[in-house]
Amino acid sequence: MGQLDGKASIVTGGGGEIGAAIAKGLAREDSRIAVCDIKAEAAEAVAADIRAGDNEAVSCRLDVTSEASWRDALCEVERRLGPLDVLVNCAGLFASDSYTIADIPLEEWRKLHAVNLDGTFLGIKVAVKAMGTRPGSIINIGSIVGSFGARSGPAYGTSKGAVRALTVQAAASCIAMGSNVRVNAIHPGYVLTDASLASALKKLGSRERAEKAFATRSPRNRLLHPEDLVGAAVFLASDASKMINGAEILVDDGLSTQMPGDSFGREI
Repeated sequence: MGQLDGKASIVTGGGGEIGAAIAKGLAREDSRIAVCDIKAEAAEAVAADIRAGDNEAVSCRLDVTSEASWRDALCEVERRLGPLDVLVNCAGLFASDSYTIADIPLEEWRKLHAVNLDGTFLGIKVAVKAMGTRPGSIINIGSIVGSFGARSGPAYGTSKGAVRALTVQAAASCIAMGSNVRVNAIHPGYVLTDASLASALKKLGSRERAEKAFATRSPRNRLLHPEDLVGAAVFLASDASKMINGAEILVDDGLSTQMPGDSFGREI
């Protein structure tokens, strides 16, 4: 029996590298998983991998920016897995290019906030209503960039900063309305994914050089992988964290404890 035995969980952005790692990690602890993503084929591929490991998983197409899509997805998930216990709001976008606050197009600004902030808000709204008075856990995936500056991504940074505030406000609102749903956040450091490594690859040419440069963003010069977020997600989803609400867990190898040095990300 795993730590999440029998709990039904939705992971948004589950077709991406971070979402997939979290979905598979929750499944290993015997949660029944709904892998949700706007890319239905990617979501199903992850669900198939989970089922191949003898765990229960379904997939569902979900556009997190649409409240109607959220309602439809939740109905489908509850029909197939039963009442929702856990929601991981992992769907997110990076900036499509490097912008300053002076030149970022309004369209780009709105696009990132629609997914990173509005998508998280809609997930909380729909999940809290569905969970009712039952205990539930909502986990928002933010970023340490929400607490510090992002030199080339003001829209990404502000959207993740807003997720920090939303997490606290949602937790407080659930308490006020008599809900037993907990809302917490995980704030990763610089996680190595194909998307996050793309800009370094463009500048440095080889993956080996790009990963070496990427590692300089950690105070211990080591890489943070999607799988490194699983432990925090399992903890917040489980009853072991039943008294934790409105909290933040930093998974950044201690980066947020450091004053930025001149060498941080120098090659990137």
